[in-house]
Amino acid sequence: MNRDDGSTAEALEFRASLAPGMAWPYAEFHRAIPADLDAVMRAAGVSSWQIFLNGNVLTHRVTTGSRERLRELLDPHPVNLAWQRQIAPYLTAGQPAEAPGGPGALIWDFSWPTR
Repeated sequence: MNRDDGSTAEALEFRASLAPGMAWPYAEFHRAIPADLDAVMRAAGVSSWQIFLNGNVLTHRVTTGSRERLRELLDPHPVNLAWQRQIAPYLTAGQPAEAPGGPGALIWDFSWPTR
């Protein structure tokens, strides 16, 4: 995928499962991410990130300059690790199947305000 500035971008998609009864609490908690996490994601090359909810399946759609750079910079970063610990109680282990009927409703967008 080419960007307007001529650079390339990679589109990623992955899914996660919410724990039973956690759809609303997750959406409320995740409505605005911390500003320091936003900065780390941008530094790692994220240009867009959307999360959709269908039933208990979260579908993440990410656009980044480099999947490898994203993994190298974001995954081990202390700000991201702290965020993952905060989000973990809302999720269940394992990779869910694709939600029937598509990704569902948009519940978060990288362009939304931070906190």
